[in-house]
Amino acid sequence: MEINLTNLPDQKYFTMGEASKILAVQDHILRYWEKSFKKHFSVKRISNRRMFQKEELITFLKIKELSERGFNVKAIKKVLEEGDLSFELDVEIIDSLKEVLKILKN
Repeated sequence: MEINLTNLPDQKYFTMGEASKILAVQDHILRYWEKSFKKHFSVKRISNRRMFQKEELITFLKIKELSERGFNVKAIKKVLEEGDLSFELDVEIIDSLKEVLKILKN
């Protein structure tokens, strides 16, 4: 999975608003992902505000990409835990199965 990091500013912490703007996702979606994938986030709170580090933004980017590809929370957790190799294999299998399904429908 290739993630574009060119848009990430070079700073240590990002507020919820900054993260949501960078990722082009609404705040409530980031809060949902943070809650659903607790294991992958160590959110720091400064003045009762969530602060994310660059690594966490990268994780959010991965979750966003997988979510846009139609993966559910359980599948995304599996991908995050097993790494990119299993993800790429799963995508190849899914794409192959879609092609087979098209052939069978004709």
